[in-house]
Amino acid sequence: MEFHEEAFECTTEIVAAAMEEAEVELSAEGGEQVAEFFSAIYHRLAEIANGKEEKPAKPGSFEVYQDKAGEYRFRLKAANGETIADSEGYKTKASCMKGIESVLRSAPGAEVKEI
Repeated sequence: MEFHEEAFECTTEIVAAAMEEAEVELSAEGGEQVAEFFSAIYHRLAEIANGKEEKPAKPGSFEVYQDKAGEYRFRLKAANGETIADSEGYKTKASCMKGIESVLRSAPGAEVKEI
């Protein structure tokens, strides 16, 4: 895939519109910072489009549900909708939500161990 200037122009227009909507005013210094920002975006998009860098992964999601026994459980789903993990049963929804919080806290630096 070849990177095209239109992608940069489109990104520029979107950010400019967002800045206008947020009523952001720029000084001369601010204008230089925005130019640097757009340049960085342009180079990042070019790297992605030319296959030099992978696109950022889309985040997954947690689904909370009540099973047939009345217990609360959660599933961790990948961005493509595939189930990655299922939880144990919890007596209350609050406990289930705490289980999700525990996974979110523990997983970022989790070590993979072969046993």
